Parts: sequence; structure tokens; C-alpha cells
Amino acid sequence: MPVFIVGFARSGTTLCQRLVCEHLGLPTLPETHFFERLDAYHPRDRFISPDGARGLLHELSGLLPIDLANYTDLLALDPVRIRDLFLRLVGEQLGSRTLALRGRWVEKTPLHAVYAPRIGRMFSRAQFICMVRHPELAFASRRELNEPGKGWGEAWRPIEALCKEWRGLMASMREFDERQPGRVLYVRLEDLSARPRRELNRIARFLQLEADGMHGEVDESKLLQPFETWKADALKPADNDIAARAGRSHLDAYDRWRVQTLLEPELKTFKYHDPAIEPPALDPLHRKLVQSLDWYMDLR
Repeated sequence: MPVFIVGFARSGTTLCQRLVCEHLGLPTLPETHFFERLDAYHPRDRFISPDGARGLLHELSGLLPIDLANYTDLLALDPVRIRDLFLRLVGEQLGSRTLALRGRWVEKTPLHAVYAPRIGRMFSRAQFICMVRHPELAFASRRELNEPGKGWGEAWRPIEALCKEWRGLMASMREFDERQPGRVLYVRLEDLSARPRRELNRIARFLQLEADGMHGEVDESKLLQPFETWKADALKPADNDIAARAGRSHLDAYDRWRVQTLLEPELKTFKYHDPAIEPPALDPLHRKLVQSLDWYMDLR
């Protein structure tokens, strides 16, 4: 039975993966990006053509060690069952097809949250841990990726675009949760970084696993996964500064106000709403531009 750790990028999915796998004894693998890249290869319901499967594997080979010789029998079928293709990929990364087919393992690709309904249909017993972080801080962290030499070199985007992406991801999880109750656990990064023991026990109960008997804080020296060494964040200790971004840049007054107004219902749900944040001074022209932008982007 697979466990998928998902969430908006820069919301603590890596930290959650490390803590869960270390303390709950679950094997894990690198981010596969499988379902977020799948649609480009024209899947048909639960199947994909052999050429589409080869194309997908070729693209993913830029991110993962993939040997096409391990897929010869699958690629000889027409069509190829997507579930079988994904499990073969998981087995290759775990080093055991048996474990992939019959065991319990953790896959962490943040944007797989958007594809939770498809994944849930494919794996009827799969469980999801959705990491949540205050959007202001997650967006500020994404903005830092624009700086030379940092992260993915992501292009700058307006705050409205980030709000729309965050809302869409959370809506996908909420829709899946409503249709399949009991299969999603929401974990706030602020809670996981400040009180890892308590949150790990909550995750263990959700997964029906026993938490380890260790007391005190997490031993960070044991947690780094070899495939996460490219992430500077993977070396940071699990403390509240990770979530609070102590000493690091934040959004400006306009962006903070936009986050609070555009995402107000969701912020209230996760206890992030701050009604004290006031809009910066806007002249009539700029107010009209903001209203036009909302209409075109259909953020509401």
C-alpha cells in the first residue's frame, strides 16, 4: 500500500519524507514526477501506448536512473497498463519489484497532489499526507528560486499566479478527500518543525503504524536521503526556524494583502488568516487594474 507525500512546493514535503521514513520504518525513493509528466504522452483512461510509455520513461530518465531493459516485457504490450508501468518504475528505484508490488513504501512528488483522484483510482488503498505551509512563506521561498544559483531557476511570476496554483492544488486534495474520506492527512509544516514528535505520532496513527519509542527531538544525522543532497534544505534541522523563515526575506505589503484576500477561505481553514493585514495605498487606477486582473484570471 503506497503512501504519497504531496503539497505545494517549498511546504516541507522533503522534511516530512525524511522524518516518516526514518521513524516509521518505511522505504522511500526519489521524486518520480511520474503523474505530472504522464498527460503529455496521451494516456487513455488506465492505459498508455508503448510509444507513449517509452517517451515518458525517456523524459524521466533525466531525473532518475532508468534502464529500459527492465521494461522490455511491459513495452511489448499494447496498450501498457499505467499502474504496472509506475510500479515497475518504483521497483527499479527501490531495488525490489516484490517490495513495490506487495510492500508499503513512500513516494514524494509535491505536485502529485493535483493528480490525487487519478492515483486514488489506480491504488485503492493508497494514503496521502498533504503538507501545508503558510502560503506567504511558501511563495517567498519560491521567489528565492529566481535568484542566480538557487533552486530550479524558476521564472518570476506575479503573486496572483502563485495563489491560483496553491488554490488549485488544495482544491484537488479537498475534492479527493471529500470523495474518499479517511485517505488524506493534512500536516502543517509549522507544526511538524516545531513539534516533530507529536506530528509523527499523528502520522503513525493515520498510517496505522507504531511510532518508535524514542524520546526528545529527532536525530538529524540519520535523516538525509542520498538522493536529496542536491537540496540545501535537506541538511537543515527540524526546528521552527524552517517554517518561520527567521532572518530570510518575506513578501512585500501588497503581496501579503493579496494572499490574505485571494486565499481567505483556505487560510481560515488552516488557521493562517490574519484580518489585521491592511491593503497598501492604491490609487483608483491601480485598484481598477487589480479588479481587472481578478476577472481575467478567475481567481475567485
